[in-house]
Amino acid sequence: MEAFLLALLTAFIWGFVPFLEKIGLSSVEPTAAYLVRCSGVVIGAVMVICFYSPFSSIGKMGIKPVFFLVLAGVLAGFVAQLVFYKALKTGEISRIIPITSCYPLFTFLLGWMFLGEEVTLSKVIGMLLILCGIFLLK
Repeated sequence: MEAFLLALLTAFIWGFVPFLEKIGLSSVEPTAAYLVRCSGVVIGAVMVICFYSPFSSIGKMGIKPVFFLVLAGVLAGFVAQLVFYKALKTGEISRIIPITSCYPLFTFLLGWMFLGEEVTLSKVIGMLLILCGIFLLK
């Protein structure tokens, strides 16, 4: 139950933040807006460092986890965020957010192809529903 509530809280926050971003993008270029938004990430990171020292855990990490986590940060936290801001700036929030939220489709495919995750009927139906939703919003 705790994991479910945390996931629901995450979904709420992820649903609320684009609303704030759309308002923030109203009079600024997307790249400049992204750089300003990054200051919030830095403030959050500093707060974590002040209240919880993660350095011992980081020091125990191997090169492979560090590489993949840094790559994920560059792709999700930089490249995708800039592309997202450009889409959000020029499109309708009610269309952009559902389309950008279809990433589980790609995660499902990558998990199946590279991690050998099981393909079940319920997963396939879920992915088809995602595709139908994207088609309807296009």
